Amino acid sequence: MNAMQPLMTSAAEAYRGLAPFYDELTREHDYEGWTRHLEEGARCYGVCGRRLLDAACGTGKSFLPFLERGYSVTACDISAEMLDLAAAKAPEASLFLADARALGEVGSFDLITCLDDVMNYLVEDGDLDRVFASLAPNLAPGGVLVFDVNTLSTYRTTWARDFALDGPDVFLTWRGRCSESAQPGCLAELTVEAFSETGPGLYERVTSDHVQRHHPRREVEAALAGAGLIAVGVFGLLPDGSLDELAPDDDLHHKLIYFAQRVAKGGDTE
Repeated sequence: MNAMQPLMTSAAEAYRGLAPFYDELTREHDYEGWTRHLEEGARCYGVCGRRLLDAACGTGKSFLPFLERGYSVTACDISAEMLDLAAAKAPEASLFLADARALGEVGSFDLITCLDDVMNYLVEDGDLDRVFASLAPNLAPGGVLVFDVNTLSTYRTTWARDFALDGPDVFLTWRGRCSESAQPGCLAELTVEAFSETGPGLYERVTSDHVQRHHPRREVEAALAGAGLIAVGVFGLLPDGSLDELAPDDDLHHKLIYFAQRVAKGGDTE
């Protein structure tokens, strides 16, 4: 990290202004391919039903492929602006405004997904414990929780660089302020700015500040255990969205993908 103080912007604040531009920012992401690999992985661990809870669903890009595959979708997000966009895309989904760290019991789901950096936006001490304790009671027997966690490789590269994206209706800039030598457990900061044309030669600028924390694998697995969960599979994410079956590598892969289940009495998974 550089010497500047962390912004400590909440996810809700970060996405309040960015929501209208989020789909453009992520236009190259292949959610259909990625979620198909995640679904296949979950089915390898015994998932057979089609009841999905997508926690922190954003604009719905993470659950739309499941909806198209016949899943019954319930989803929530902490950002009302992002959730409104998701609702417009999928009126048949059951959506509600909520913090994934404090859901309560909202149902019994065969598959719970928590994707797109959600875990890394949990930067306060105890946040991982809270989110897993919140999600675990909503898993049906034999259900699987799937989530991703950004690696040190991501913070040393994507979050340490600047780039721009020129879309048909908006110009986006990404300014990463992490260090190329970021260490385990680091805080990482970046700013996304969107410039949208409001008239001939006139542009409106929206600034969105983001703060994430790197979560080492041992801390993730300890937090899972505290919620009565166990990581039954951990994989590196490959560029095509598939899962690397070799050892997940925090210095190599862009993300680590976790598959977790509840631990039954006797130590087996439910």
